[in-house]
Amino acid sequence: MKAIILAAGEGHRLSPLTDSTPKVMLPVSNRPILEFVVESIVSAGIRDIVMVVGYHSEKIRLHFGDGRRFGASIQYIVQKKQLGTGHALFQARTESEVMVFPGDNIISGDCVRALMGTDTNTILATYSRNPSKYGAVEHRDGKLIRLTEKPPGRREDVVFTGLGHYDSSIFSAIMEAIEDGQYDMTSALNRMDSVSVLISDCLWKDAIYPWDILDLNAWAMRSLTRSISGKIENSTIIGNVSIGEGTVISGGTYIRGPVVIGKNCYIGPNSVILGDTAIGNDVSIGAMSFVKNSIIMCSTSIGHGSDIEESVVGAASEIGSGVSLLRSKWEKAIYGELISGDAGPVIGDNCRIGPRTIIHGGVRISSGTTVRAENSIREDIHPREEVV
Repeated sequence: MKAIILAAGEGHRLSPLTDSTPKVMLPVSNRPILEFVVESIVSAGIRDIVMVVGYHSEKIRLHFGDGRRFGASIQYIVQKKQLGTGHALFQARTESEVMVFPGDNIISGDCVRALMGTDTNTILATYSRNPSKYGAVEHRDGKLIRLTEKPPGRREDVVFTGLGHYDSSIFSAIMEAIEDGQYDMTSALNRMDSVSVLISDCLWKDAIYPWDILDLNAWAMRSLTRSISGKIENSTIIGNVSIGEGTVISGGTYIRGPVVIGKNCYIGPNSVILGDTAIGNDVSIGAMSFVKNSIIMCSTSIGHGSDIEESVVGAASEIGSGVSLLRSKWEKAIYGELISGDAGPVIGDNCRIGPRTIIHGGVRISSGTTVRAENSIREDIHPREEVV
């Protein structure tokens, strides 16, 4: 059996986190989302994997290589223009039966095994309280009647997970759709004569907006085990905490898991770090800082006395001393979709946030932004803006 993983897309609704990183490579529990997908596929006994790549594909190739490190054999096919999921799958067309997986969802091995036990031309569906984010599945007696992309106004429905088990007829349906200018999987599946629907409660999690990454991170933390390396100076460490080699935890620090801290980090004295927090490699956090349920990506520095809660901070950013990234309830429109949340801000890569700045919940700060000291930011900051 061959698995095809669709990993070409950008994930524009996840901006600024995807400004220079494919959605599939965003880190949760300090590992790319795509790594969890590969792990689940391999755990189900499938080792022949084709990845359809496109946006910043070099980052995917560099991490996964030929797949041997992950117990797989991985080949790559390039989708030169990211036109849609159907078009992406068509780049890997074959006469053999295939299993198809989105590379940007976290799935369990149970999902893979359930789908492996089906006849070809079966899609995996599940119940969702937010069907407007996905394709709603209209079905009867285990057969697909119609897929409706992002239906408005529905509170709960059966949705398409993107996982499918197909024979070569899927590629004929995609070709017909492409000829009519339709590049998505929904259009192709609606053209097929007979598609079965398997409704499962196996683990399937997706990230649509930047704050969704925090939910994926919390789930990934469930499998975290205690592993302490580096240098620990008279600090309190409770629960499942992973600390990488070369990391220094200064005296008086309190860490309560689940927390993962990468390699070569420095955590300043008298700081507090609470679950579910993931801190990447080469991160520096100054003294008397507080971090809770957040993601701090690689090579970022946090000044002393900072307060970070329910927030995401991109790679290679500099957060000044006394900065507050505040959790709060908010509502906003993203690409015409009204969403609400109860979380902090999201800061892109290579940002510079000046000391004693307050950034309120729900704010997105684009990569490369500079915010001068002692500002209060309540609105999104777009690319190439500077706040003085």
